[in-house]
Parts: sequence; C-alpha cells; structure tokens
Amino acid sequence: MKELSMDERVQLLVAPDSERLAYFVEQAKATETVWSLSNDEGFVMVETDDGDCVMVWPDAEFASQWAIEDWEDCEPVAVSLDIFKSQWLPSLAMDKITVAVFPNIEDEGSLSSAEELTELFA
Repeated sequence: MKELSMDERVQLLVAPDSERLAYFVEQAKATETVWSLSNDEGFVMVETDDGDCVMVWPDAEFASQWAIEDWEDCEPVAVSLDIFKSQWLPSLAMDKITVAVFPNIEDEGSLSSAEELTELFA
C-alpha cells in the first residue's frame, strides 16, 4: 500500500464526507486495521447532537492530527478490522453509539451507524 503524499492527505481532508468514508473502508480492508484515539481512560468518545460517538480513521497519521488540545493525552491506537467488525460494531449498535468516520480537522466526519458500517464491511 503506497504512502500518501502531503498533497494527497490535504486533498482527502477537504474531500466530501462520502469520499472520506469510501477511502476509510477501502484502507481498512486493505490494511485490515482501523485507527482510533485512546488515553488512560480508554477510547475517545465525543458528544454530538445525536448522542455519543466514537471516532475512527484510516491511518495513524490522520488520527494523530486530532491528538491536540482536549485530546493531547491521546495516542492513535490500531484496532484490527476483525475486532472492529466482531466486537466494536455489535457493541456500538447495542449502545446506539454512532461512529464518526475519518473526521477532518474542521470536525466534520461521516456520522455512520454501526449497522451501516457493518454492511460496508460485509
């Protein structure tokens, strides 16, 4: 899998949510890994108008761009796609927690339900 150039990274960050979602799914399948942020208390959750939400990214570098200010104590953590599909998604679905897929620095991400993501990874 090729490394993204700085230009390509910037292009992805300004791309529409739907494109970032598609890229996330493609990368996760290719690397069999998704990335989230974690600190001593566990994985980072954010509150949205729709309730709690967990954030995931296609690689460590995109995730680490979020590890600032409120989250400067967080580290990008790799989660195997198998664990994500078999444990995270069912548990998120049960708790009605949404997933912010590949949020960019403007705080925009595709808010997906665990059920939608389960279908995308099927």
